[in-house]
Amino acid sequence: MKRRRKPLAKNQNQSVGSALAAALGLTLLVYLLPLGLILPQAKGASLGEEAAVSAVQTVMEAEAASTSQPAPEPEAKEQPKQEPPNEPTKKQKKTDQKQEKTAITLRCLLDGEVQELELEDYLWGVVAAEMPAAFHQEALCAQAVAARTYTVYRMANPTPNHPEADICGDPGCCQAWISREERLNDWTKSERKACEKKINKAIRKTAGQALYYDDTPIMAAFHAASAGSTKSAQEVWGEEYPYLQEVPSPEDDASVPNYYSTVTLSKEAFSSIFLDAYPKAVLDGDGSSWFGKVKYDKAGLPVSLSVGGVTVDTGQMRTLYELRSASFSVECEGDNVTFYVTGYGHGVGMSQYGANALAKQGKKFQEILQWYYPGTELKQVK
Repeated sequence: MKRRRKPLAKNQNQSVGSALAAALGLTLLVYLLPLGLILPQAKGASLGEEAAVSAVQTVMEAEAASTSQPAPEPEAKEQPKQEPPNEPTKKQKKTDQKQEKTAITLRCLLDGEVQELELEDYLWGVVAAEMPAAFHQEALCAQAVAARTYTVYRMANPTPNHPEADICGDPGCCQAWISREERLNDWTKSERKACEKKINKAIRKTAGQALYYDDTPIMAAFHAASAGSTKSAQEVWGEEYPYLQEVPSPEDDASVPNYYSTVTLSKEAFSSIFLDAYPKAVLDGDGSSWFGKVKYDKAGLPVSLSVGGVTVDTGQMRTLYELRSASFSVECEGDNVTFYVTGYGHGVGMSQYGANALAKQGKKFQEILQWYYPGTELKQVK
C-alpha cells in the first residue's frame, strides 16, 4: 500500500516566507531605528517604509560620494577690474617738476642786500651773467653744472668776506649774477625768447647735478679764456687740487674777442704801483733792467717773474695792473712799460670759450666737464 506523500502545506510555505520577511524586517529595523531619530519627519506623519528605503539610499549615495570624490573647490570671486591710471595733466607735470628741484635755499648777497633764493633759481642768474647765451647749448649746460658745483662747495666752505651770506654776486669773490628781468631787458626783442629758452634748458637738463671728487663737491673754478692751456691751482693760488691741473684748451684769437690785448703805462706809473705793493724792489736806471728771470709752467705759460729784484707771481701782477690774464710778457721801451696779454681770467679750471669750442666739435657737457675737471664724478647734489 502506497504511502501517500504529503505535500508541503501552503501554510508552511507562507510561514517560511513570513520568517524570511520578519528577519529582513528586523534587520532593517536595526539599521533604520537610529535614522528615525535623526532624519526629519514629515509634518503629522511617521517615517514610512518607502521613505526609510529612500533615506537609506540617499545616505549610502552620500557616503559613497564623500569617500570617492574630492570636495568641490570654492567658487572664485570675480576680481574687480583694474582701472588704468589717469594720465597726469600739464599742471600736474609742472608741479612734479617743481618738486623735483633740488630743495636748497641760499642766502645770496646780491645788489648790496641778502636775499633768499632756491639753488636752481639762483643758478639761472649765474649762467646768464657768466656765459653768453649765444654759446652752444652743451657749453651752457657745462656752465650750469660748474656754477652749481661751485655754489655747493662754497656753502660747505664759507668765505669770511660775507659771513651773513652763503654766496655773493661779485665775480672777484664768488660768481657773477644778474636778475632775470635785467638780463631779458639786455637782449634785443628778436633774440630774447631764444636766449631765455637756452638758459632754461641748461638749468633743467642738468637739474641737481654737480661734480664730486672723493664724494665731496669740488672747487669748480672757471674762467673766460685760456692761453692755449689751463693753469694748475697750485701755481696760481698755491693750493693743490688734484682736479685743477694744466689741460690743453682749444680756443684761439678767431673765437675769442680781444684774445690778445695790451696794456701800456709810463715808467713812473708802473714804478709807483709796484713800489706801493713791494717797497723793497729797486726800480731805477734803465727800465729794461727792471725785469729779470721768468718761471714757466709745464704748458709754457708764465708763473712768476723777477721785478726790481723781487720775485712776483704773474697772478699778483695781473691784479696790480688790471690785466685780462696772468699769461703775459712785459717789456720796457723808452719811457713806457707794455704788457702783452693772452686770454682772459685766472686760467684755472674750465675755460668758457674753450668749452664752447669743444661743444662745437660735438662733445657733450659731460665730456667737457671731464676735460677740464679730470678725475671727477657727476652726481646728484646731496
